[in-house]
Amino acid sequence: MTTGTQNSPDAVVIGAGPAGLAVARELDHQHGIKPLVLDRAAAPAISWRTRYDNFRLNTTGFLSHLPGQRIPLNAGRWPTKEDMVRYFDHYVQRQNIALMLRCEVHRVDRAGGVWQLDTSSGEIRTPAIVLATGNYSAPTIPPWPGLSRFNGQVVHSGDFTNAWPYRGRDVLVVGAGNSAADIAVQLVNDGARRIWLAVRTPPHLVRRSIGPFPSDIFLELFARVPARMVDPPIACINRLMFGDLSAYGFGRPPLGLKATVEKRGRIPTLADELIDAVRAGRVEVVGAVKAVESDRVILAGGTSIAPQVIIAATGFGTDLGGLVGHLGVLDEHGNPHGGFASHVGDGMFAIGYGIPPNGPLRAIRLNATPLAAEVAVYLNRIGPSVRAPLGCAPAGLLGDAR
Repeated sequence: MTTGTQNSPDAVVIGAGPAGLAVARELDHQHGIKPLVLDRAAAPAISWRTRYDNFRLNTTGFLSHLPGQRIPLNAGRWPTKEDMVRYFDHYVQRQNIALMLRCEVHRVDRAGGVWQLDTSSGEIRTPAIVLATGNYSAPTIPPWPGLSRFNGQVVHSGDFTNAWPYRGRDVLVVGAGNSAADIAVQLVNDGARRIWLAVRTPPHLVRRSIGPFPSDIFLELFARVPARMVDPPIACINRLMFGDLSAYGFGRPPLGLKATVEKRGRIPTLADELIDAVRAGRVEVVGAVKAVESDRVILAGGTSIAPQVIIAATGFGTDLGGLVGHLGVLDEHGNPHGGFASHVGDGMFAIGYGIPPNGPLRAIRLNATPLAAEVAVYLNRIGPSVRAPLGCAPAGLLGDAR
């Protein structure tokens, strides 16, 4: 399905990931505003399409849908990458979202009371824009001293597809989040020779479910309960489930689980399979990386290991600096001011930045509706005289929404 659009729309959404699609749907269905969604990729939800094999949602599918359309029940409790890609494709079709794909936005400026977008498909002017490019635009690898001299292979987790290329090799996975845990387990299952997991800050390790109940259900139940009341019983439950893991290299986290999510934006690590692999001696937990030499990695405490491959599960950046950094709308972390969803100012809105305590997909659903309402209020307030006249987009600029 190729969707028609305008070159001077009332609103432009930059990013065709879950956050952008959700806001676009709400603007249309709740307020009669048909936004144009731009994305430099050739398909919507591109970061989901490029995730590693065997990826599954860390939150239950029942709680992870976007506004107006549930994830099919046949996707199971924790949908796979393929399930989610199908869901997002169907969402674009069923919600009739207008996309302009293969369109990269180079820079956003304020001109004549509206926003002027310099894009690879030409200039677009609009009174309202929604930044929704997400948290996964720019893979980041720490500047470890000596990294450029390493003779082995360095791979970011964003470029990791599966563990087959690493069969029979010694691999260091750096990180303690869900991606690091998943990759370490895949390496175990697919025959890497030796696997280390470098951990800087001890993570909160939780089971995917406690009996018949998914773990993320409990965070939802206790969402309004202060961390000081929730964290002690959670710590007791985890000790009962996993026991003392300090002998295996997992120290005690500096903050409680909920406090860690709220204050540091770090979600728990689903560790059922990882703990089994660590206890079996297939994964060795080591200290943080301090430096890299040509044939080895120096760890905290002065010890060293000699991996052939370093896989850095060290996160991503938003990469918004070149787009809007000159406008003074970003905080010290490169995120738009105002939190997960906000009106940054003058008709610039943002959604999906930072790590919410209740899971990003659920947070997108909860925030897309009120944010779309804010966009509608803004457009009504400035009045039709500020809005540019509508016209037809040049032929050949529209992406295929399938």
